[in-house]
Amino acid sequence: MGIFKHEDMLMDMSISSRTKLYKDDKLLFIGDGYKAITIMINSSKNQEPVKEKFHKQLNMRERPKFSKSDDIEALRKQALDDHAKNLSTKKKKKSR
Repeated sequence: MGIFKHEDMLMDMSISSRTKLYKDDKLLFIGDGYKAITIMINSSKNQEPVKEKFHKQLNMRERPKFSKSDDIEALRKQALDDHAKNLSTKKKKKSR
């Protein structure tokens, strides 16, 4: 993806697995690109250029939106039950 400069920060995304974020020419962060983007946004005075540049990455990590009619607790219980069923079927297959 390359290098992105904003205010007194520089983000080096040339290595996809290790993004480096510098502030005032000092290393601030090495690691996940999404985390580096959020740090850059939170550290910026003018956040809009950063949000515009990384709009796609930020939207990919958007939290799931539930409608008001969804019962989140019921969905959580259903997910746990499904997970438990999957675990029990895997154990049965291994024991045979």
